[in-house]
Amino acid sequence: QQWQRLQARRYATKRQFAYAAPVKDDMPPEHLRKIVRDHGDMSNRKSRYDKRVYLGALKYVPHCVLKLLENMPMPWEQVRTVPVLYHVTGAVTFVNQIPRVIEPIYIAQWATMWVMMRREKRDRRHFKRMRFPPFDDEEPPLDYGENVLDVEPLEPIQMDLDADEDEPVYDWFYDHRPLQHTKFVNGPSYKKWRLPVPVMGTLHRLASPLLSDIADDNYFYLFDLKSFFTA
Repeated sequence: QQWQRLQARRYATKRQFAYAAPVKDDMPPEHLRKIVRDHGDMSNRKSRYDKRVYLGALKYVPHCVLKLLENMPMPWEQVRTVPVLYHVTGAVTFVNQIPRVIEPIYIAQWATMWVMMRREKRDRRHFKRMRFPPFDDEEPPLDYGENVLDVEPLEPIQMDLDADEDEPVYDWFYDHRPLQHTKFVNGPSYKKWRLPVPVMGTLHRLASPLLSDIADDNYFYLFDLKSFFTA
């Protein structure tokens, strides 16, 4: 045992003046929903010690909203499941994911959305007028589990790709984090990518509605900010 301790001390990664957080298992979403539901009524006697925690959590609300907006599902996704970081009292929750994308794929996806949205606005299938304010002053916030969880989400807006013409991107084009577990991406971090020429060609064609036809930089002479900076 002494030899094991000696070797552990010798080869362990040294964490001087640092806190090593214990590994925690992911909990099911029902666990978090129960915490939030149980702490929803702050007038309860059980919650009287948590009020200070809730007040302290208010300064993190802008970051919570930012992470929520960052990870909002795209129009071509019906549902997006994300990991959540939460306080044990349910005072504050963060979406614990960085929304990284592969730029050519992302631009092509939004280009197809631009075409499809024009059709959507014409047909008015997914567009509904919203009444403001959505809640009255005295109305309590909607409970997600009671009102939203059982509602079937609307169909995603996706362009019908051609199985032959769009074959290089046909199978994964509208996936969340496409190509993540393939040789074209560096791994789970999703930071580096390298796409083959047929895929890049197809993506460029799909992205054409959003890409400029003007390849000559001199076209923007005197109207280009970078030209102004160096002038």
